[in-house]
Amino acid sequence: MTLGQCHCHCQDFVFGDICVLGENDTSAHIDTGAIPTRKANFTLEINITFHEYFNNLNSQQSIEFIKKLEQQLIPLCKEADPQNYKNLQIIKLSKGSVVAETVAEYGYANNDTEIQFVNNQLDGVLTNILNDTSNLNKISQAFNANVVLNTLTFQPPEIKNISDLKPFVNCSHFANYTAEIGNGQWQCVGPCKTNPDYCHQHGECFNNIYKGATCRCFESSLEQYYGPQCDLFRWGSGFYGALFGSLAGALLLLIIIVTVIVVFKKRHTGVWKRSNSYNRRLSAFDEDFFDFSDIGGHNLGLAGASGTSGGFRPRLQNVNTQLQGTT
Repeated sequence: MTLGQCHCHCQDFVFGDICVLGENDTSAHIDTGAIPTRKANFTLEINITFHEYFNNLNSQQSIEFIKKLEQQLIPLCKEADPQNYKNLQIIKLSKGSVVAETVAEYGYANNDTEIQFVNNQLDGVLTNILNDTSNLNKISQAFNANVVLNTLTFQPPEIKNISDLKPFVNCSHFANYTAEIGNGQWQCVGPCKTNPDYCHQHGECFNNIYKGATCRCFESSLEQYYGPQCDLFRWGSGFYGALFGSLAGALLLLIIIVTVIVVFKKRHTGVWKRSNSYNRRLSAFDEDFFDFSDIGGHNLGLAGASGTSGGFRPRLQNVNTQLQGTT
């Protein structure tokens, strides 16, 4: 506990603040007790006198004999396959000195490599171990009698490969997990892995071990996804801020452009008006002082004048008679 808060220690394949999230791949629960086994039947002949009490396996003499023999055989049978060895049983003692009929049982692991070993290699390995001279000598010393391996046979396998274990696989310990083969063994796979598009690529998927797949949707200031599977969309506040900011900027730019155009047109119009007024005044001056159209054949009394046209006649009506001259 830290600062009044509890810290959870989650079980295998589970994580999160309150231990409710599962990993994509978890170990499968295998009902090993229901899986068929591979049995090896073999007989050992022990050169001692057979007594009637050996017919009853529950007799004290039989129990002691079997216990002594099992102490010698169990380590040898386990050596053949330590991972999958299950048990050994003496099922019968019969005449011919004493013939011990024995069954060694091997299980099938959730591993295809080990299954193939039990089916295809175990018989040879076990035969070599039981036929080994040093091992037989140890058994002989325990009984003070010669011991011989007579026969060894394996029953046909009921489990041929990893797929045959499917009826014995259980993934119900986590919600919506399914059994799949991966790396040569059965495992429980979470719904987020079996359905990678569960959150529509718009969120992060989590395997809730009690509810199944759940989504944590992506969101930012510009865009937001929501809904149980992140299949709904809406724009974020940042998008509208950017949109209105862009519109305001565009409007300001438009106002500036319009203002520049108006000012430019006003200046251009003023120059045109001043130029036009000047041209009108210049035209009036030309008409008043340089108008030679009012001429005729007047005789000004000049000697030799013939009164022909082409003489100059000033327009005295335009002269200001009120002005005084200075000398």
